[in-house]
Amino acid sequence: MLDRAFEGVSSCLRCEGLWIGPATLDAAFGNPRWPSGVTLWWRNSVECPECAFEGKTTLMAARMSNDVLVDQCPEHGVWLDRGELGRLMGAGADELGALRDRLAVMAPDLEQLVARREKWRADIEARRKAALDYRQALEAEHRRRIEIAEAERARLDVEARARAVAATPSPQVLPPTPHRSARAEPPPAAADPVEAARRAAHHRQQLGTQRAQGSADVARLQGQLVVLQDHVRRLETELADTKQRANRVQHEIDEARGRLRTLDHQLDGLS
Repeated sequence: MLDRAFEGVSSCLRCEGLWIGPATLDAAFGNPRWPSGVTLWWRNSVECPECAFEGKTTLMAARMSNDVLVDQCPEHGVWLDRGELGRLMGAGADELGALRDRLAVMAPDLEQLVARREKWRADIEARRKAALDYRQALEAEHRRRIEIAEAERARLDVEARARAVAATPSPQVLPPTPHRSARAEPPPAAADPVEAARRAAHHRQQLGTQRAQGSADVARLQGQLVVLQDHVRRLETELADTKQRANRVQHEIDEARGRLRTLDHQLDGLS
């Protein structure tokens, strides 16, 4: 049950807690993620009200700052229970008044707002260009490594086929059998059993040698395939890590754009 107290600050009519946006935190304390402190990830239990308004469910990060447990949404602001803002600021009971006075003292003039807006705009553009260049470079490197791996795999396949063809014995072409008449030469005598056994043993030895060579080729190719698959997995891991970094940079860009919109509103109010 949030009710607007003043620009960037809302209070709950029921529990008197405060919801403060990042632009107001930045204007009052110079940090849109104020207050700093140790994150207690196991105590995240409060949902962001603005995320809920947008149809999303986001558990805010619990943070301990100066013995005060606060809940913070990285995109929309910080939630403080009744009296916590005064404890963090070292103010009295009128914590909203203390925050309003601090904003009045810290409020920049028109020239400062223009300079800050231009600085943030340049920073957003630089971050966006750096993130885009880095992503394009990584994708190009990923494609290059995949092409190298595919070329190596194709080369190994060609070599394996060539060895298989070389190891296959070529069929022997027998000379044409001359026509024999019924009264021609007598039929040839039966082959020598000893010579037939010797030839069979020699043929078995050749087949065994070819099989051993084929098994060695298969083992070597399987080893190379394992190396290539491991290389592809490393590339995929690097790509996933880079995408996460790119998403974090995009999140920072979105936050900077939010601060830029706030400055534009302030400039419009002063003009």
